Amino acid sequence: MYETPEQYLEIVKREVRKLEDICHCRIFDGENNFCPRCGEYGTWDIETKGFVDEYGNSIYYSTVYYEWRCRICDIRRCN
Repeated sequence: MYETPEQYLEIVKREVRKLEDICHCRIFDGENNFCPRCGEYGTWDIETKGFVDEYGNSIYYSTVYYEWRCRICDIRRCN
């Protein structure tokens, strides 16, 4: 069963804090950066699940794979 939108946001908040601690930087929704998984350039989508069309290559947290991914990871089927 999938998590509710509220549960997803709680998970993402926790994962953002972890990633910020690791990279010693701040992460903001809509900010451009590189995907932690594949290194492709994209836009952080920390409020939805990677479906903001204006972001192009959205970088989002996947609760299926339990990792940060981007649309390019999905296209390449990186598992």
